[in-house]
Amino acid sequence: MRKNPFLPFCLFCGMLFSSAALSAHVQSFSLESHYAVPGGGVAEIVAGTPDGLFLFYTNASGNKVGVLDISDPQKPLSVADISVGDAEPTSASVTRDGKYLVVVTRNGDGLDKPTPGTLFVYDIGERSSPRLLGQVEIGIGPDSVALAERDGKVAAIVAIEDEETDSEGEATVGGKRPGRVDVVTLNFENPSASRVASVEFPKTTLDGVTGLNFTADPQPEFIAIHPDQLEFAVTLQENNAVAIVDIENFDSPGIKTIFCAGTAEHTADLQKDGKVEFTEAFKGRREPDGIAYITAGNEVYLALANEGDTSLKTFGDDVYSGGRGLSLHRLDGTPVWDSGQDLETAASLLGHYPDSRSNSRSLEVEGVIGARLYDDDLVIAVSERGSFIAIYRVNDPNRPELVGILPTGISPEGVTVLAGRNDGKKLIVTANEGDGTVNVYSASDGAGTPDPNSPTIYSKNIPWSALSGFTTDGKDIYSVPDNARSPSIIWKLDMKDVKNGRVEIAEEIPLKKDGAPVAYDLEGICWTKEGFWLVSEGAESAGNLLILAGHDGTVETEYPLPPDFVAKYGDSKNYGFEGVTVAADGKIYAAFQRGFDLDGPDAAILRFDPDSKEWQTAWYPLEVHSKDPKKFWMGLSDISALDDGRLLIVERDKGMGGTAEVKRIYSVDSKSFANEKKLEKNLVYDILKDRNLLLEKVESLCVLDGDMWIANDNDGAGWTQMLNLGQVPKQ
Repeated sequence: MRKNPFLPFCLFCGMLFSSAALSAHVQSFSLESHYAVPGGGVAEIVAGTPDGLFLFYTNASGNKVGVLDISDPQKPLSVADISVGDAEPTSASVTRDGKYLVVVTRNGDGLDKPTPGTLFVYDIGERSSPRLLGQVEIGIGPDSVALAERDGKVAAIVAIEDEETDSEGEATVGGKRPGRVDVVTLNFENPSASRVASVEFPKTTLDGVTGLNFTADPQPEFIAIHPDQLEFAVTLQENNAVAIVDIENFDSPGIKTIFCAGTAEHTADLQKDGKVEFTEAFKGRREPDGIAYITAGNEVYLALANEGDTSLKTFGDDVYSGGRGLSLHRLDGTPVWDSGQDLETAASLLGHYPDSRSNSRSLEVEGVIGARLYDDDLVIAVSERGSFIAIYRVNDPNRPELVGILPTGISPEGVTVLAGRNDGKKLIVTANEGDGTVNVYSASDGAGTPDPNSPTIYSKNIPWSALSGFTTDGKDIYSVPDNARSPSIIWKLDMKDVKNGRVEIAEEIPLKKDGAPVAYDLEGICWTKEGFWLVSEGAESAGNLLILAGHDGTVETEYPLPPDFVAKYGDSKNYGFEGVTVAADGKIYAAFQRGFDLDGPDAAILRFDPDSKEWQTAWYPLEVHSKDPKKFWMGLSDISALDDGRLLIVERDKGMGGTAEVKRIYSVDSKSFANEKKLEKNLVYDILKDRNLLLEKVESLCVLDGDMWIANDNDGAGWTQMLNLGQVPKQ
């Protein structure tokens, strides 16, 4: 797989590493691979062997743990699946000597029929053939496990969350069964003889801590082990608390302290309105999920991933749930730093801010780890809703530096660092629950080599996302978001620095109608000398629209589908216009996503004559998904006219990760277009096969200097891959 360098975000902000030449600092990152779990399974928590050559990831939907050989990190190879029966694996960890794997499973924690969890112990000396050594019964609903190792002994520290899920499978709070932490001193010769000591969090104890939420229901969430292996920290997420527990004696653990994580206060965007503006006063309970000990200088701190897990209405005090970022704390709970608004701002300038979550918990930073790479102490966190890794240098814990934001698959949950490889590679790995993928990145102390064929899109001051169509004026590329942005805008992508692997969203052109901002669901755009032709997918109020706007964004004319056309074919409002292009003869071609008959085998391509105002339609034959044609339906996403009369068409399925099958560019001959004719298509480029694009929505296509440029719509937050597929093949 072609490596994809990602320069640190700070390079785009002008914060260069002046000390890089004097010491070894992390400077750049490269995507080694983006791996899809076979069969559409998920990947949630990931652990690696100390030599950095193998990964173990939990796959809850498949009731198993997958094993990946990453000896070549560019080519992960599935070598085994470890079945855990009908149970749901929730977490996994590998011993420091690389000999054993510990997996915990949730066997049912409903209100009516709770079932104890299980801790499985495997011998992984033969990586491709893990051998079950035995199992231990643990508490109901285990959520995470971490290993403490000292004096030749290993203890598995298991957070027993016991969510008491309701009939809908949703977690409850204020339940009758409080969670706990189980400390399991492992007997590898006979795991069933392992000793289990439990740490309870009595209501009377929690009542003595100011600021806690549900003192009768602690629900322990995530475990971190102190570097000296003498204590661990556990988050009590719904209670907005952290407990630190002494494990000097594994058989008699004891609570050292419990502190409230407090609130984060900064400015934020609190409106789900299609605009991204971090201007409103925000206060939120941190409610941390992930937690990690980090060392900065000679002192140890706690890093909290402040995801949030209650709701704004839970307490009726207008304090939000979640801190919308990260924070660092002394071990007594005293906060020393909070990411504040800065992480959200940085994410928005790279297309990763989820405006649809502005009125809720925003980025939902879920997992966090500490690591030392080169001469840097780092905090590495994953954002579930933004689908990215944030990497901070914490050499000064009072002023951590954001050194990188790296896109992941959808909804990363697990993250680990592998720094012990013999080849010197320093790897960062995420397990992405939303699309069932695993991302492997390498960190470097060098500047990295830009890839002009896979540039990073960024902006200096314009929040952006959801690229839903491409066009070009021969110099730059223009794009539109769909209804993820409102009122509607056109973005200009400055291509002058693409040779250095960077494309800047440098300008936005607001659309105005009769002098006022206007909101469409823009899905396609075509630049002409007269202005922009745009298509809006059929909202209930307006239907599908073809729009002509000036280069300044002034709407000149709207062309709805005529009544007789709609009466004959219908108006597929939810699967309508997706792309538009203008042919050399001035005719306008627009691609419908799925056509008028959603159960039919064809999509529709419409032709509009701007002189006669006549509409015609022809039928485009769609592919059929091999596994589930209804769930992973096919559709068209963009269209681009060539001078030789061909129309390039983007066709893609709804699949992603292991369920992705069709992400392709086909061509049809516009000269053969006739009303109600079935068109013949020819494969031009297989994006999935040739570029391993596993993301769902390839929605943008244009041809610049003979090269085909594509990008995916990230649905308002997440990874936008912009790729140069090379020259258009000749007929």
